[in-house]
Amino acid sequence: MTMVTYANPLDFRKISTIAREEKPTIMVGPPSFLWGYLNKSEPGDFKSLRLMVAGADNCPDALCDGYMKKHGVPLLEGYGATETSPVISVNSPEFNRPGSTGKVIPGIKLRIENLETGEECKVGETGKILVNGPSVMNGYHDDPQQTAEVLSDGWYNTGDMGYLDADGYLWHAGRFKRFTKVGGEMVSLVKVENVMEKYLHQGVSCCVVEVPDDKKGSYIVAAVSAGVNKTEILRRMMADLPSIALPRQFVVIKNLPMMGTGKIDFRTVTRMVR
Repeated sequence: MTMVTYANPLDFRKISTIAREEKPTIMVGPPSFLWGYLNKSEPGDFKSLRLMVAGADNCPDALCDGYMKKHGVPLLEGYGATETSPVISVNSPEFNRPGSTGKVIPGIKLRIENLETGEECKVGETGKILVNGPSVMNGYHDDPQQTAEVLSDGWYNTGDMGYLDADGYLWHAGRFKRFTKVGGEMVSLVKVENVMEKYLHQGVSCCVVEVPDDKKGSYIVAAVSAGVNKTEILRRMMADLPSIALPRQFVVIKNLPMMGTGKIDFRTVTRMVR
């Protein structure tokens, strides 16, 4: 196939123009970049696409709806890791369950393991995601210690949490490091972000982090890229989350730090908030 490339993925308007002129049929990217293309594009810029796949971070429903309304293109979500070359699971036009990261691709074995017992989780039970197959790396170059930390008998520990539903769709619950214990209960910071994103104005980004607390172990803070109506957002989030999972504070960081992959750099945000 012919591949069309452009050096700066943040030049949203230019890439939208290239898509209109070059008429590509496949496009992949992280949600943060895809938001930029959606906001800066004109209707029809991406109408030539038959496959559009989002990966590297959670893909909110509003982003999928935006591409369908503006360009008539379904945005599919997938999941992978550099160490697995990289795809683990992906939705397809035939098998698409929005919100999930799709079905595991052929040739890959996936195991959801209970954090405490090490046993395989039941359907719908959240645990850590392990992957085995020919696309899994042999190890990190000249780093046997780090290799031993993530590889055991050919199984790669992704460091991610998730579960499989009854139909075999994988649901990503976030990085293990992005879970926190509040009042003795495990809370997924990614899930809190997903709920919050439904109620933020278009163009406002968020990153939910935890701050240590002497009494409760930790509490939750939401970093947002613009000022928001805290009371209204919390009122709406209460319909989806228990009270312990609601952010206690909101902090405005206009330019949330990003990684090269297009993900918000939650580690840097955590340091800034603390």
